[in-house]
Amino acid sequence: MELDLRNKKILLVDDFSEFRFSVKKMLQSGGAANIDDVSNGEDAIDRMSRKNYDIILCDYNLGQDKKDGQQILEEAKHRGFLKTSTLFIMVTAENTMDMVMGAIEYQPDDYMTKPFTKEVLNNRVSKLLEKKHVLKDIEKAVSREDYKRAIALCDAQLAANPKNAMELFRIKSDALLSLGQYDDAINILEKVLSSRDLPWARLGIGKIYFQKKNYIEAKEHFQEIIGNNKAYMEAYDWLSKTLVELGDQQSAQKTLEEAVALSPKAILRQRALGELALKNNDHDTAEKSFKKSVAMGKTSIYKSAKDYTGLAKTVMNAKKNPVDALTILKDAEKDFQLNPEVMMQTAAMEGVIYKKIGHEGKAKEAIDKASALMEEHGAKVSPDVAMDVAKSFFDVGETEKGQKVMHDIVQNNHDDEAILKKVQDAFDDANLKDVGKEMIASTKQEIIKINNEGVNLVKKGMLVEAIEVFDKAADGLPQNKIVNANAAQALIMIIQKNGKNDKYIYQCKKYLDRLRKIDPNYPKFQQLVKIFGELNAV
Repeated sequence: MELDLRNKKILLVDDFSEFRFSVKKMLQSGGAANIDDVSNGEDAIDRMSRKNYDIILCDYNLGQDKKDGQQILEEAKHRGFLKTSTLFIMVTAENTMDMVMGAIEYQPDDYMTKPFTKEVLNNRVSKLLEKKHVLKDIEKAVSREDYKRAIALCDAQLAANPKNAMELFRIKSDALLSLGQYDDAINILEKVLSSRDLPWARLGIGKIYFQKKNYIEAKEHFQEIIGNNKAYMEAYDWLSKTLVELGDQQSAQKTLEEAVALSPKAILRQRALGELALKNNDHDTAEKSFKKSVAMGKTSIYKSAKDYTGLAKTVMNAKKNPVDALTILKDAEKDFQLNPEVMMQTAAMEGVIYKKIGHEGKAKEAIDKASALMEEHGAKVSPDVAMDVAKSFFDVGETEKGQKVMHDIVQNNHDDEAILKKVQDAFDDANLKDVGKEMIASTKQEIIKINNEGVNLVKKGMLVEAIEVFDKAADGLPQNKIVNANAAQALIMIIQKNGKNDKYIYQCKKYLDRLRKIDPNYPKFQQLVKIFGELNAV
């Protein structure tokens, strides 16, 4: 494929102007005319937010305490600034293990070491553009979460015996996994492993065993991957999760410690290690990990108040130092600029600290503030954040407040066993085991009863009445995917029966948008999106 960059929009990110000038000349030799260049990560993100680039060449190291290439790639992916056809090539003069692992782990399209010649750059870009072109329609379907179309397109290409069959098998198995079609995914992955022991295929099988709660089999697959390829970082994360499910939190922590030793710049893993170490009362490891997460978060899209509250807990528990713990929480409030979710977390944690040191008045003031924020913003808060606040309420003896927050979490996640287990664990830790069991069971029954009422009306053909039931339930339970999915389904059914109606289309889109935010991989969501798209195309 001859390199033709005439119609390509290109962005160069490097803190050395001489290098940007040199690469510009190289690209211009391939016909490139639309080339932008910036010297730092903030400007790179700003440009990407305003312009869709076809090719991005980004240096890894952009200066001390500045957003680096890995964090630019993280943020661009997280905020949806990269088209499926965009090439993101990481460039660096360094070859330290920390840098290489950090850069590779976030999966740029390629990785190039300085210096390089015009011929090397042109050849690399040419091959990558060809690969992107071949997979363009498939990757577009995946980005739209239209996994059924992605699978059909993979099958069409596989029928032609292409050179990139393994890549197509990988995409197809991932799509099947997203749809919950585990048996079909395993068949493909085992077929791949019968010809080549590829780590991504073994990882896929391990993930399926994990989803099926066959944790022993999952553990064996993840361990085998690490035994054969110590740099395959995702296997460490899944092995750690599996060991937690098996009740072996010490081994889970050790697994993450091995992973961060190899790739210390992964902020999400550092945070997971901090949280696990805190549960294991390993305060030294927790403090070290949370401090790293806080430092990396300064320039990362994955910056989180959980790092600050985790660090504050560690400092308070290990060093009995309330002043330092409170200072950490004040830093969080300053860094997150009046974010209500953060204010809620820090206020709840402040309440716990003041309670521990005997400042009852200040403790009550902080807890009241957290409670008021939860009342106002609770519907928009993630289950993890809400759970942290509820635990703080339990810690200071505000049992009723904690139970109310937990009740709301269960209402919106009554079918999510992982979240329900965390809720029950929180009740257990607060010496409220039986209260938790009873609350979870009764709340689940509440939601099942409401849902069944709507479903029965649908079965009777009373669609308008069913929509009224689901509409009321969904607005009261904005995070409950089953209720919102059934509300969308009832609306689709009445549109199919009576024809297009702007009001119903608007309502249906509202519920589908909620589902997309809650769980875009939910199989029923996939089905509803497909049907809704077909209805609107008519």
